[in-house]
Amino acid sequence: MVRNLLVALLLAVVALVAHENGRRISEADVRAHYRQQLEALIAFDSEAICKPMAADFELRNVEHVDGTAHRQTMDRRAACQQMEDAIALMRVINNQTGGLVGIDFGYEITRIEIMPGGRRAVVEATSTARLGGRLLSRSRSKGELSRSMWRVRDHGGQAQTWSYGG
Repeated sequence: MVRNLLVALLLAVVALVAHENGRRISEADVRAHYRQQLEALIAFDSEAICKPMAADFELRNVEHVDGTAHRQTMDRRAACQQMEDAIALMRVINNQTGGLVGIDFGYEITRIEIMPGGRRAVVEATSTARLGGRLLSRSRSKGELSRSMWRVRDHGGQAQTWSYGG
């Protein structure tokens, strides 16, 4: 009887520790998330890009095009649709050129702040897209990530994007 009680207590402690550790986010988690997102973009995998978006995802973006600023707020559904459309266009470019011409993406995480309690992180990053060495766009973003059940969740944030003539 005592043995069963000790085993149950041990399992409860292990479950509690696993639950707590599965919800804490670290800088390594943030960096891995960004790396996986870039890999999914390069692989034209919009599903892998949208999957980590949380139900409360919201992106507020100001896009600068030809000297005009366009403000846009997107929820998860709209952001995924925009990503699917962009990936479809990238596939067309890739297929029509036999893979010779592709968009070169790059990013740099400029700041990671783990919030008190370790459950959320605020991430600032810059990114670029180039076609044949020509800059198509660059952006600065500040977003919020969390971790739940060992998976990173993207809650969106705010961004500024500068688009240049392709």
